[in-house]
This record gives sequence, structure tokens and C-alpha cells, in this order.
Amino acid sequence: MYELKNDSCKCNYKNIYLDTRNATANSTRTEFAFDSMPMIKLNGIKNVLKVKSVSLTGEGAFTGHTWVVKMRNVKYNTEMYFNSDRGFAPTISQFKDDSVNAFNTGSVLEIEPQDINQIVLEVVGYDSTATQHGLLKNTNQNIDMWLSICIEEYME
Repeated sequence: MYELKNDSCKCNYKNIYLDTRNATANSTRTEFAFDSMPMIKLNGIKNVLKVKSVSLTGEGAFTGHTWVVKMRNVKYNTEMYFNSDRGFAPTISQFKDDSVNAFNTGSVLEIEPQDINQIVLEVVGYDSTATQHGLLKNTNQNIDMWLSICIEEYME
């Protein structure tokens, strides 16, 4: 993680890089808890979380799947975000991976001032038959995901 400051607009940029290999995963690899993160302090009047990039790697091909990434353990502005799946965890990215590119339709999420020391990601993939699965290919090949997040912290 690193932080950039821009004194002209009173905005701080905090970049977070999450690698699922550094998280504790459940058995179906749909939930990833990042427990050993440094403390991230957000004190801005307005804090905006944006997903900058997503990358997948692993054994075998995992193209043709649609992936949905949700974030837990982060307080967000519930008046500015509505989720049609009735889930409480906000969707921060939804993408489809083909043989060349990942098409990301990432969200922008306004989050509350807070101290973040753990992030939990929920990752669900859908194959061509709409079957849900985690970051697994078949039942024994793990898929790893890298997620680059930027938080814009507006001080005024």
C-alpha cells in the first residue's frame, strides 16, 4: 500500500493491492479474509473506493466465466448504494474474462471514515450454464486473483 498526497485539491490517494494467495480462504474459495493488513485510516469528508484492475491466474483455462466481487468488513454509505441481489455486501467489481482481456464493470463505492485492518472479499464465478463456483477450476485447481483498489480521500 502507498499513499499519494495532492495539496491543491486536498485529496489523498491510498492504493491497496490484494492477492488471494495472501488471504485465508474458505473451502469453496468463495470468501477471502485479508487479516494481516496494515491499518488503513480514512479520515476524509468523502472517501471513494474504486477498483483499478483485476487479474486472474491459475492452472487450466477459466475463460468464459463471469465473476462478481463483493467486499465485507467495510462501512459504506448505504444511502448512496443499492444492491439488486438483496445482499448486504456491496459489489465492487463484476467482470468477464476471455482469452485476451478481462472486461471490468467495476463500481464506485463511497465509504465512511473508519480504520480498516481487515478486508473480506466474496468472489463468485458463473460459468456458461449459470452454475456458481468460487476461485476453483474443476474441484482441485485453484485460481488466484489480484485486485488493485484505489481509495480517494477528500479532506475538504
